[in-house]
This record gives sequence, C-alpha cells and structure tokens, in this order.
Amino acid sequence: AGVESPTHEIRADADPSARSAKSIVITLANKHTFDRPVEILIHPSEPHMPHVLMEEGDMTPAEYERHLKGKNDFIKGTKKDPSAEKKTDIIRKRLNKDIPHHPVIMLNFCPDLRTLQPDLQKAQGEFIFLVDRSRSMSGVNINRVKDALLVILKSLMPACLFNVIGFGSTFKTLFPASQTYCEESLAMACESIKRIRADMGGTNILLPLKWVIRQPIHRGHPRLLFLLTDGAISNTGKVLELLRNHSCSTRCYSFGIGPNACRRLVRGLAAVSRGIAEFLAEGERLQPKMIKSLKKAMAPVLSDVSVEWVFPESTEVLVSPVSTSCLFPGDRLVGYGVVCDTSPYISNPRSDKRRRYSMMHSQESGSSVFFHSQEEGAGVESWNHSRDSEGCCPAEPDPLSRRAGTDVKASSRRRAYSTTQIADHEPCKKVPTASDPGTALVKPPLRKTRLQDLQQVSPEPWQMDFQ
Repeated sequence: AGVESPTHEIRADADPSARSAKSIVITLANKHTFDRPVEILIHPSEPHMPHVLMEEGDMTPAEYERHLKGKNDFIKGTKKDPSAEKKTDIIRKRLNKDIPHHPVIMLNFCPDLRTLQPDLQKAQGEFIFLVDRSRSMSGVNINRVKDALLVILKSLMPACLFNVIGFGSTFKTLFPASQTYCEESLAMACESIKRIRADMGGTNILLPLKWVIRQPIHRGHPRLLFLLTDGAISNTGKVLELLRNHSCSTRCYSFGIGPNACRRLVRGLAAVSRGIAEFLAEGERLQPKMIKSLKKAMAPVLSDVSVEWVFPESTEVLVSPVSTSCLFPGDRLVGYGVVCDTSPYISNPRSDKRRRYSMMHSQESGSSVFFHSQEEGAGVESWNHSRDSEGCCPAEPDPLSRRAGTDVKASSRRRAYSTTQIADHEPCKKVPTASDPGTALVKPPLRKTRLQDLQQVSPEPWQMDFQ
C-alpha cells in the first residue's frame, strides 16, 4: 500500500508491467553517509491478514544428505540400525543444530480485534503492583506512590485479581496469592497502602520478581505487572533476562520516579514484555501516567491463543513457541517453523497424509509450550513432566493443558517440539581450567633454583637479568 522512510530520502520503483506493487526496488535518493541506520516502513494493503514468509536454507536436499552422512551421530546411529525410522529420528534430534540448512517459515499476524471482535470484554487481568520501599524512596517519592496507588486500586474492574508487593532488601506481599477484587479486599489494600513506609533497606527487584513468576497463572486473567522504583540495581541484566524468558505470561508497565531512576531497567522491562515505560520528573504527578497505562492494560484482549500448522507426513518440523499468551489490540503474533524433508529416508512415503503441529500456549510455562515428545499419543504425563523440568512451580494442571492432552490422545495428532525442549539435551561437562578457583588441579611441584644454575644456563648478563 505504501513505502516510506523516516530517516532517508528514498525512491520506490515497481515493475512497470506489474499490475500491483508486489515487488518494489527501493533506492536511496542521496549517497548514504553511514551516520545512521536506514529505516524503511512498508505498509501492507491487508495489514490484518496473516502473512507467511519462507526463507530457503543454505543447502539443497542433496547437499544436506551429503552433509548428514559425514556427521558422527548419523554414522554411529545408523551403523547398528540403518532403518528409515532411525535416520528420521536422528534428523529430528539434529533440527535445532541444522537450522541454517533447512527452509524456515515465519508466520506474522496482527489481528484486527476491534473490528472483527466487537464483543470482546475488557481484560479481567491479574494486576500486581511492585512498590519500591527502599530508603531512597523516603519523603516525597513514597507519598506520591501512595496517593497514586489509592486512586489506581479504586479504578480496577470487578472480578479481576490483584496483589501489592513492597520490596527493598527483601519483600513483603499484601496477600499470600492474588485475591479477587471486591470491597473487602480493596479496603484491606487501602489500609495497608496508607501505612507504607520506605524502611526496607536497599533495592532488590530480582527476588520479588522471581516470586511473582513462580505463582501459577490464572486462566483468562493475563498477568499485568506495575513496577514503581526510583533507583538503580547492580543486576539489571539478570532482571531483564528473567522477564524476557517469561514475557509470554507477564507484561510489565514500569515507572521511573525522579532523576535517579535507572533508564535501562525501566525501559528494558517494558521493552522485553511489550509493556509501557514512564518517567516522572520533579513536580510531576504519578496518577495520570498510571491511569494511562491502566487503560491500555484493561483494553479488550484475546487470550488462550493457539496456532495449528499442517505439514506433509514426510517432513520433520521444529516449531517455535507462540510469542504471547494473549493479544491486545495492536499486538502481533509471530511464529517460526524449521522444515526438513525426510521423504528420501522413508521407504513408503504417504504424501497424501498430513500431520498437524499445534502451538498451544500453557499459561503455567514460562518458555516452551509443546510436548517435547514426537511420539503419537503423548499424554498429560509427558506434558506435566516437561513443564516441571523447566523449573516452573508445581501447580494444579491448567484446564487448557488437560484439554490439549485429551485432544492428543483422541485424535493421535503428532505434536511438534520447540528449541527449548530438546529431549536429548545435556549440559556440557565443565572442563577444569587453571583460572577456575573451584577446581582442584594437580600442579607440578616447584623447585628452588640456585643462582649458579642460572649462570650456567645463561652466562650472558642481559640474559640472566631477563630470567
């Protein structure tokens, strides 16, 4: 529909014989000075239709076959069992290593929720407020936070869930788990907020964030985290990485209060979880900024998103996780599939049959969402085992996961697996090094050398000084 560049003057040329602009050649109008990146915005004519793109691998099927036959795992695996099933199994296990060699399919979808789904309800989310109660918040800052929280709590929707967590060197939770929003729980929260003091020592965000991540997700209640802080921390990278790994289940709206708030932390938490970051200058009120973010967090939402891929029977597929557990207006869903054609290794390929690979998000899992077994009939046991093995908290099985397990047994569909759940993955053994203080190495014995020995070896004066 159109092409533009916010950074450079460009010229967009289509094929004169083309009926529509399906292929465009973009040229810089002026010589590139390499002082800034070139940004090009492409506006599709159908922005809310699913788009599927495919990038070919760097090897043809014949080249990959020659490459595969030279690998040790293939040679050793097929030495005793040269069957087609064994070869296919080896290819399946190697998919995560051979991604550049195979075609990769990308799905990009930004649904038009407001127009197509006018009956969407506002999100009855799980609102968790993380409040910095370190010593640096004392005085004006803590009073601004208390006033804003009282307004925000009274603006929540009935039937949503909420909790308030104060943190410093340690953390304290208002409720042991998120409570349903009602008059009684609201009154308890307001009384607690009025008594908040900045008396909890230093700033440790990682500890309460880990506690929040471990809590079970409530189906139909997307987790919305509101973080209010005025300082910086020493482990910003670890905090960002933790939330990035669980961004499929937790969205963060972060607020930096005052001039000393860490920009990298506040912006980073919002960026990795697709939330919003706000900063307060001296004299600014917190309520308008929090209400603005709250309106976005309470927008109509599409939850329990699943994607089903259909591939020929003679292919092995590695499917990436769905990037989100819920879609707000304007959000996009991105998925990837690595496809390997295994028909040369199958004696009787049934090309007319199709296999279905489902990408279904479990709201209790922080990273992967698939059965890591390719065997038919994988049930709920393997689902729960794979979820527990990822370090997630033990919780009652989600109805969504139970439904998925039943669906597999009933229809004998074969599930794809993801890069985060490779069945034969084993961490590399630690190799002792001389610089590792935790490794006991056998050191060669030291021997004292007398001065005359050195003189015998190097009679020249400059050589002796050097030694």
